Amino acid sequence: MHLGCMILFLFLASFDVASQSLPKLTPRQLAVNQLVNASRILASQGVADDCAGHISIRDPLSSDTFLITGGSRTPAQVTPADVTVARINDSQVISAALEDHEPPIRPAEIFIHSSIYQRFPNSTVNSIAYYQAEQLLPWSLFSSDSAGINTSLVTTDDLTGFFATTSGASFLGPHPAPVFSIFDDDPDAATIAVDDVAKGFSLATRFGPADATVASVNETDGFRPLVLMRNDGATVVGTTVPEVTFRFVQAVKSARIQHHASMLSAQNGSVPRFVPAQAIKSSDEYLRSWLLWISQVENAMAADVARSPELWAGSGNAAGTGAGSENAASMKGPLSKGLALIVICTTISLASLLSL
Repeated sequence: MHLGCMILFLFLASFDVASQSLPKLTPRQLAVNQLVNASRILASQGVADDCAGHISIRDPLSSDTFLITGGSRTPAQVTPADVTVARINDSQVISAALEDHEPPIRPAEIFIHSSIYQRFPNSTVNSIAYYQAEQLLPWSLFSSDSAGINTSLVTTDDLTGFFATTSGASFLGPHPAPVFSIFDDDPDAATIAVDDVAKGFSLATRFGPADATVASVNETDGFRPLVLMRNDGATVVGTTVPEVTFRFVQAVKSARIQHHASMLSAQNGSVPRFVPAQAIKSSDEYLRSWLLWISQVENAMAADVARSPELWAGSGNAAGTGAGSENAASMKGPLSKGLALIVICTTISLASLLSL
């Protein structure tokens, strides 16, 4: 047998053995588990604190609904019981994501999610996160009148725009992140919250044309994965929950770097060199970071499961059956499932190499 095929066979065999010892999750449980992990990771990474914020994913059981973290707990304390099912067309809460739980409190800004899901297909947007990240707020305070500028044309006058400074933030594209302001449409608005359909629709348009693809991020009128929100925070979109989480963390890191670079620029008038268009990426290599971050929140999650196991129970089956201690236990092991994911991804990568 060819050596490469032998190695691939051994990888597949090892995964088959490992998978037999892993808890079996329903599609709804997998989605809920990712949202809980992401919420706690974003809190751990300093993106989310006690302010408003939530993350969502399209419902794996229905194209008409999505799952979103809600309730009254902070992002660092979110449990499966805090994930709700809402309709895309009218933002109405249908039920809790897992059975045996009361529907969590609907986030006031749920219209952010429903409006974006309506505007873009799942091949472009499958997950959305909105948080009041203070690191990004300074750039939300300036109008984005440099939208036609790309990183090769930036001058010192454009440094109030938010650009990509690192490879991790290159998903932003070569243009400054758009800034959404509720006050552009309603100068007399009494709140900055995106708390109705009209505001949600207006925000959704800032991510680009409805037919824009993720590959159009380099284009002047292309897709924009991150939109800053005046006096509020930012909304980030992507195709998976781990990708959106990675993007939010990388955007915050890039904001810190740009802040320091701008201070240095003020000393001598030079312009920071942002990521050029040819180095922009429309997809992210987030697996390594995602698995590390899960390991960092795992102990706190395990302690919460032990303290309140009822908040982690429920299978999320369409028929609403199958809750119990086995399902509660299945939500305990983000790291073990992560290790299985490593095997899968390693196998896929190895298979790709062997096919060359």
